[in-house]
Amino acid sequence: TNLALGILLAGVLLFVFLHDWRQTLIAAVAMPISVVATFMLMQSSGFTLNVMSLMALGISVGTLVTNSIVVLENIGRLVQEGVEPFEAAERGTKEVAIAVLASTLTNVVVFTPIAFMSGVIGRIFLQFGLTVVYATMFSLVVSFTLVPMLAARMIRPGQGVGHGEGLGARLARGWNRAYDGLAAAYGRSLAWSLDRKWVPLVVTSVVLVGSLLLFRFVGGEFIPTTDQGQCQVLIELPEGTSLARSGEVADRVARIAGAHPEVEGVMVKVGGEARGIEDAAVLVRLKPVKERSLGVNAFMNVLRPELAGIPDARLSVSAVGEARAGQSDLEIEILADDPTQLLAAAGSVYEVVRSVPGLVEVQTSDQPGKPELNVTPRRLELAQQGLTAATVGGILRAAYEGAEAGVFRQDGQEYDIVVSYDQAGRADPAHLGDMPVATPSGVTIPLADVADLQQGLGEATILHADKQRKVDITASIADGTLSDKRALIDEGVARLGLPAGVIVRYAGTAKMQDESFASILSALVMAIVLIYIVMAAMLESFVHPLTVMVTLPLGLVGMALALFFSGATINIMSLMALVMMIGIVVNNAILMLDHTAQLRAAGQGLVPALLSACPTKLRPIIMANLAIVIGMVPQALGGAGAEFRTPMAVVQIGGVLVSTVFTLYVVPAVYVIFDRLTLAGRREAREAKA
Repeated sequence: TNLALGILLAGVLLFVFLHDWRQTLIAAVAMPISVVATFMLMQSSGFTLNVMSLMALGISVGTLVTNSIVVLENIGRLVQEGVEPFEAAERGTKEVAIAVLASTLTNVVVFTPIAFMSGVIGRIFLQFGLTVVYATMFSLVVSFTLVPMLAARMIRPGQGVGHGEGLGARLARGWNRAYDGLAAAYGRSLAWSLDRKWVPLVVTSVVLVGSLLLFRFVGGEFIPTTDQGQCQVLIELPEGTSLARSGEVADRVARIAGAHPEVEGVMVKVGGEARGIEDAAVLVRLKPVKERSLGVNAFMNVLRPELAGIPDARLSVSAVGEARAGQSDLEIEILADDPTQLLAAAGSVYEVVRSVPGLVEVQTSDQPGKPELNVTPRRLELAQQGLTAATVGGILRAAYEGAEAGVFRQDGQEYDIVVSYDQAGRADPAHLGDMPVATPSGVTIPLADVADLQQGLGEATILHADKQRKVDITASIADGTLSDKRALIDEGVARLGLPAGVIVRYAGTAKMQDESFASILSALVMAIVLIYIVMAAMLESFVHPLTVMVTLPLGLVGMALALFFSGATINIMSLMALVMMIGIVVNNAILMLDHTAQLRAAGQGLVPALLSACPTKLRPIIMANLAIVIGMVPQALGGAGAEFRTPMAVVQIGGVLVSTVFTLYVVPAVYVIFDRLTLAGRREAREAKA
């Protein structure tokens, strides 16, 4: 739905700018053709239609039409200037071929590293990255073949809504006058900024630094929390709790949760894999999003205080969904070789985590185990009685686990006869000392004569990692983000002054966040290097690719503003949008500089060429970037799984809008400054002085 809506909105935008249904139809046809053609390569790659591949197509809607817009606008401009349509189609395509090819290749070299990132994030974004690459390549083919062919046969001078006397014609001419005024104003302001070329650079630098400070107010997490409409309550009761008691507590939790109008149903499970009947779980399924007023996170925050009154139970409430995989929001591992040192450090870290506001259900794996009775044989007394430790162990096993004494047969069925202590004797540890032990001499003695009995608690679990003992601490985030809580925990742990042998590290979601952010950073660096290589080859210069790449930090400005005002977080989706934006923001600079190079090759000077090329390319730049923004709008709005797509769409919308505005002034100024470093620039400067 978002894909179709994005195509429709982009088509409406094109009609507003072009005022010609023929040109709009040509560009609009190019989008679905590129999408449908992409299915062929998706199938050959073994991809399926899933959340990531469809989101890739939805995100690409605006990008798919940008190549066609640039080609079509150039052809239409030549036709309006009096060039014959077939000649205009051929000449117009050739004029922008290098710029369109360079723009496409920058997108390809950006998304290819995305597809081959390592770790979990690489598995997530493999189909996403390659699907965008496929769609982008097909959009290039369509813009160089289908678009010129249709333009040559459909575009004629004097056509469109802007010609005539009707209301539509008057509105179109008014729109054109407004745009012409905008272009003229841009030309004047550009001339002013080129006379004072350090002004736009200083202003942009100040804005960049200010926007970077906004990131301090933007939280971070591994992946956006999606509302799958389900949550679960995990229940841990004291050791030795009966099955009936566990069932009663689970039923009470189910009644409390089921009383809310947002709940559609509950399911109770008593018994766990680790501890047995002392564990229980209640799965709560909520009504569809449109039928309830609370999201799953808000519902859990309402439910937690209501469950706090249940005695003798440790409860944890967490959302259930594919992205969470049943993990806690925050997981910390404490490792050490010395068990005593480990438990002391774990207790201190546990108190630090508990003191962090916004964290609830803080739990530690350092829990008392089940009651046990240790029987330690006294080997001297055993030897005097002619007994061994193995003999005593066998007697104890027979008494508590039972020994098979024979088989009972009845009606063709066989039943094992098991002899053991009666239930009362096994339940009372005091009876163990009086257990009779037969000696080889025929004398029966109590067990207490040859063994020491001591009651205690066994360790519930003994955890290891990297050949060291460890303790796990987990918590749920009721308010705030993972990055905020990690910063507070790091401050608290740093104040503890833990011994050198103790290691405190994050696990679970936080560990995946660190690994994924590192993979995205690697993809970002690789994309920047590849973009420089492509630009150097296309522009035949080692200097002016740097001019184009000056636009890259401008994406951070838009990202910071978008995340700050939308309330979204820094996560793998928003960071991925930043990487994607690298291939988009450079396209504006490529268009301007490519046309500038053509005018300079025709004999114009540096500044006159810029003052002519930049206003000329203003229209396709505005159209292409607004098409990208309009195509993203459906992704940024609601719908199923919107939490997953919104950060990516919001970042792209903010980044494209902000970077476009700054690019129009920063790139020409930097071009003038850097041109002095080129041979052609120095030669032109010498000729101007002569």
